[in-house]
Amino acid sequence: MPLRTDGDATPRGGRPATAAVVICSRDRPEMLERALAAVQRGVPDDTEIIVVDSASRDDRTRAVAERAGVRYLRSDIPGLSIARNIGLRATECDVVAYTDDDCEVAPDFLAELVVPFADPQVHAATGRLRDAHSAPSTPVTEEATTLTRILDGLDAGHGALMAVRRGPAVTAGGFDPILGAGRRFGGAEDMDMLCRLLRSGGTVARVPRSIVTHVFTREDDDYVRLNTNYGLGLGAMCAKWRRMDPAAGRSLTFRVARRGISRLVRRSRDTRTRTGQLAFLRGLARGFSEARRIPLDGQNFRDERPPAPVSAESEGIIG
Repeated sequence: MPLRTDGDATPRGGRPATAAVVICSRDRPEMLERALAAVQRGVPDDTEIIVVDSASRDDRTRAVAERAGVRYLRSDIPGLSIARNIGLRATECDVVAYTDDDCEVAPDFLAELVVPFADPQVHAATGRLRDAHSAPSTPVTEEATTLTRILDGLDAGHGALMAVRRGPAVTAGGFDPILGAGRRFGGAEDMDMLCRLLRSGGTVARVPRSIVTHVFTREDDDYVRLNTNYGLGLGAMCAKWRRMDPAAGRSLTFRVARRGISRLVRRSRDTRTRTGQLAFLRGLARGFSEARRIPLDGQNFRDERPPAPVSAESEGIIG
């Protein structure tokens, strides 16, 4: 299912990659419906769209996917990385693009995101994330940039709009199952994957013309919880890298910690930001400490304590 692009969008000598779009969702059918509608407006009719249900407690997620006419898969074990890996392995497309159920992609998001993959050295690409409450976006003229260093993975982009070349991502072991939303270390699965693809010798393209809007703003306790989870994930990621690649691990740890402290100092007068940064730093220290002794399987943590399976209330959903 080749992607449509404008006449000169594909570099000379290259070819458009085939792409699948994966949306992972849990117990947010209304958000999923909106996200799916935006995706379907922005891709060719023959694009493979996959909804991976990350252990929803009822069948509403499945119902939304069926009404939209897209492929539906389910995991009874919750966890964003687990769901993303299901989508990664379920398609034969060259490229797997991910967005979140609380996001709305721009109409041309995929056509722009897939262009860099005409270069076989590109193993991942990320789009531009904007907040629904920010000023209206203006046309983006900035060209894509190419990142090559492991440390660049920290700044490469966000899992709300990212794409990976399927082969290298599978070879790397997929997303780390205990990183990301729904797990003990609730973040950094996207940065960890980007860093690992860079470590393997691939490059990452940052594509500002591919845009996604985050439509769900976190407040109060949710905001603190979000920052805690980001810290936990990054702390665990740094602990893993310290063992997996000591030189890169030291650099990653130093940069993450320095940035966290710097943000706290710079924004200390803003109560909300200060509270969030303190939560992030506490999570960072805790994640690093708790993850240091978790065994590794290749480039991922060994998932020794997966959550209990969750069954949907309605019959007929297969785990």
